[in-house]
Amino acid sequence: ARSRAGHTVTLSLADGLRRLDVRQIYYLETRDRMLYYHTEQGAFALRGSLSAAEKELAPWHFARCNQCYLVNLRHVTEVKRDTVMVAGQELEISRRNYTAFLTALTNYVGGGA
Repeated sequence: ARSRAGHTVTLSLADGLRRLDVRQIYYLETRDRMLYYHTEQGAFALRGSLSAAEKELAPWHFARCNQCYLVNLRHVTEVKRDTVMVAGQELEISRRNYTAFLTALTNYVGGGA
């Protein structure tokens, strides 16, 4: 399973470039035209679109739970009704994304993650 191997993304931050292993990213959040990468090393903010990040991260098991969040499925610990727990944060799952998100999670867990 090549997709389980390390892969990095390079973030263009205000103070320079930062390489991140995709496995260390908990989730991405878009707010006020900024993109926040919530990671094991803290949060990093940059200008960017969630849909562009979603395309880049698609091969590494990221799924959108609503318009504002893109979640790394490897860090999901719990799903309750319309919320998902990721690294201790409770994020809302929108009705529009619910089925696709749960399908992606089920496939990921079923894939021997």
